[in-house]
Amino acid sequence: MNDTNEVYGIARCSTSKQDVEYEINELVKKGVPKENIFIEYISGKADLNKRTELDKLFKIVKPGISKIIATDITRIARNPKTFYEILEFIENNKLCLEIGSLVCDCRNDELDIMTSTMLQVLSVFASFDLKMKKFQIKLGLKNAVDKGVKLGRKPVTKKTLENDPMFMKYYAQYKAKQINLCEMARLWGKCRNTCYNSIKIYESKD
Repeated sequence: MNDTNEVYGIARCSTSKQDVEYEINELVKKGVPKENIFIEYISGKADLNKRTELDKLFKIVKPGISKIIATDITRIARNPKTFYEILEFIENNKLCLEIGSLVCDCRNDELDIMTSTMLQVLSVFASFDLKMKKFQIKLGLKNAVDKGVKLGRKPVTKKTLENDPMFMKYYAQYKAKQINLCEMARLWGKCRNTCYNSIKIYESKD
């Protein structure tokens, strides 16, 4: 297939705080036009009916012509059930799905049984990998608690604010009425409520 207009990419991260730039760059290297890349910020465990960007993509692909590319199977789904449904859609609509170095091209034929099995096994491993990561995080947190480590953010005190040169700089400007609260929050890199509460803590008599 030479028509790059029918080459699409799917990039996914669990939250918008994660960076998908690496995926986008890799997809562009594989020949996907940047405007044809669909970006999702959703858990890989999500059911297919919650994958809104994937749904948009599925509505515009052309049976027998289009190719969909992902950098890794975990970017497609970490849920074996969802992955199987996606694979079924690819086969029924005679599309091409490329995941890393694995290619299942159904545009001219049915999905090869060995490739199908390999992809489904990989989807199970992707699900298992996610569960192991969660287990390791929980185990790490438990060990930390057992060792007496206090979890969560450290409380903001007058002393911590005094040791924050950025706060002290912009607080002085705020008190001199050179900047307002919103400007202080923006310059300090905090939200307005955090800024307001920090000023209250700093100005408290305790």
